[in-house]
Amino acid sequence: MNRPSVCYIVAVYNGARYLAETLRSITGQTRAVDEVIVVDDGSTDESATIAEQFGAPVRCVRQPNAGQSAARNHGVRLSRGDMLAFLDADDLIHPGKIQQQLERFAAEPELMLIDAFSQNFWSPEIPPQQRNLDGWQALTHREKPFPEFIGSWLFRRVVWERLGEFDENRRFGEDSEWHDRVRFSGMPMATLHAVLARRRLHHANLTRSNFDHHIDGLHQLYKERFDRARARRSGRSAS
Repeated sequence: MNRPSVCYIVAVYNGARYLAETLRSITGQTRAVDEVIVVDDGSTDESATIAEQFGAPVRCVRQPNAGQSAARNHGVRLSRGDMLAFLDADDLIHPGKIQQQLERFAAEPELMLIDAFSQNFWSPEIPPQQRNLDGWQALTHREKPFPEFIGSWLFRRVVWERLGEFDENRRFGEDSEWHDRVRFSGMPMATLHAVLARRRLHHANLTRSNFDHHIDGLHQLYKERFDRARARRSGRSAS
């Protein structure tokens, strides 16, 4: 079996505070990543400069602000990897993530996407007395490990070619909606039962600072998920 090339896409908007740590978690993998494309989505801070200082395999491209989905889509269009993955500019991955996932792909070559468990963590600069999760946030941002988070994915390029890009009209839940497209397409998927991604909690989280809109996005997502499931049971395709 040929050695598959792996590309990471990192969309960043004013993420200078955590970006270097995020990129080090990618470039420090036990199985080297071949390409890291950082898409600077119109940042006004030093995000692009930080990314450019890394050198190969990190490559930074800039675009006018168009949103996270547009930045991710742009990154994939520029990529060359056989395998694709995403990581937000404030999150981290386990050093052995890529190696463990590629080993599973090699053992089960029919698989198209492999994710794993992820876990929220408080950024160290947040004082303990400010680490509060009120109401629904106690469910959506708790520290218990959870599956399917975008930071845990690794998938074959053919999946993207068959199912298309992220919906750029969505501000919240666009990654979960794309993951649902994979699930309902019938392509073989698997989940590694290990925490391989860490999602940082801090004051600037988009899902926390715009929590009502985040909940609205989840409501739309789950409605679409039920519609897809109902359509599949009745033998119809769901768009």
